[in-house]
Amino acid sequence: ASADAPYPIHHPQPDWAEQDPEDWWRAAVAAARQCLAGQDPARIAVLGLSSQREGVVAMGRDGKPLARCIIWMDRRCRDQAVRLGEEFGVHFLHHLTGLPPDPNYTACKLLWLREHQPEILERAATFLQTRDYVYYRLTGKAVTDLTLASRTMMFDLRRHVWWPDIFRRVGVRQDQFPPIYRSTEAPYRLSPEAAHALGLPAGIPVSLGAGDRACEGVGAGVFGHRVMESTGTASNISMTIDRLPEDLGRVPCSVHAISGRWLLELGIATSASLMRWFRDLLALSPEDAAALEHEAAASPPGARNLLVFPFFMGARSVRWNADARGLFLGLSLGHSRGDVARAIMEGVGYEARACLEGLRALDLKPGEVLAMGGGARSELWLQIKANVLGVPVLRPRYTEAASLGAALLAARSVDLIDDVDASGRQWNPVQGSLTPDPDAVRFYDGRRAVFEEVYQALVPLFPRLHAP
Repeated sequence: ASADAPYPIHHPQPDWAEQDPEDWWRAAVAAARQCLAGQDPARIAVLGLSSQREGVVAMGRDGKPLARCIIWMDRRCRDQAVRLGEEFGVHFLHHLTGLPPDPNYTACKLLWLREHQPEILERAATFLQTRDYVYYRLTGKAVTDLTLASRTMMFDLRRHVWWPDIFRRVGVRQDQFPPIYRSTEAPYRLSPEAAHALGLPAGIPVSLGAGDRACEGVGAGVFGHRVMESTGTASNISMTIDRLPEDLGRVPCSVHAISGRWLLELGIATSASLMRWFRDLLALSPEDAAALEHEAAASPPGARNLLVFPFFMGARSVRWNADARGLFLGLSLGHSRGDVARAIMEGVGYEARACLEGLRALDLKPGEVLAMGGGARSELWLQIKANVLGVPVLRPRYTEAASLGAALLAARSVDLIDDVDASGRQWNPVQGSLTPDPDAVRFYDGRRAVFEEVYQALVPLFPRLHAP
């Protein structure tokens, strides 16, 4: 069974992005109850979790959040990220933690809190991430796992321990962070209070699971040369490795949910969220929103000489430019909303290609690309990506694979399965493929070259947008 329950993102200031932790819990309960409707609760053997990463939930001594969570998308701590890079060295931070300094990561957010809201740090008993908070509501226990710990920029990627120097610098203590477990462990069980909320028996094992990208990789069967391209609120190009290169280039790396592996991932901060923003600006009804894709399909490749730069919340991928912002280039009175929609899809495709090139720069050999997330439901968008990337794009049976990955990890935690890789490909086989058109590949190679030239020309101008 599958069910969704929405919750909002709050933007109290430009570049800020926050969520209420209780909204996660309410959504989790609502979606779980929908899935359980008509089912025998006694058949549930284990619960598993997946979530966004890097956010900061400061928990008070009463076990309640002290403020909204500053989520991964938030860019308010650009200055703190720059300073940490200057003080420790960008290359040193990347080598030690796997992460280049960026506002995404927990350490930068904590330093911002220290400098702007120190009372929160002073009152905090524990710092949790999103999955950790939901796990706490399910079990009453504060824990985390390796995949989330390694997205904080506070964790030694090779030794799998916290890095004390960064704790001192950002003004928190190591004992304010929960114990770390593997993703395939289920150390605690469902509490009576949470069981009542969910309509389940108390005492069910609760598996740690992992961060969303690691869970997606598990659910998509990503290992070897297979690459995952996931488009949801953001987009992500991921690949797993079983040996760390000495030089990570410009590619972020974290611990994977499968022991002995690491996850390389390059991201685009706004992708499907950019398309949703455009639909919301047009105030489209659901029926009109469906028609928009047909209009985009009618627009020719290149969207009548329109380029969209999808940096609406900064540039990630291989660029790591928190100052970058979105741009529509080439607009004329002759453009339609279908042209704009197609140009958004193409712009995200160009950035996905930049991510793929970042993996190739590490002397890896990314092969087939597996499309995941809500963006995989769009046949047009998948074909555009196949043409821009120049490789076949495969679509599995389940494109929302983070929950599937969490289920696989949970099943392993109670010995319902033995081999997570084999079970992943068995549970979620490939069911379709879109091959690149050679003429379209050549055309998009030319457009991508223009895209890159324009971005480089804008690099010195982006910071001036933020100048007072």
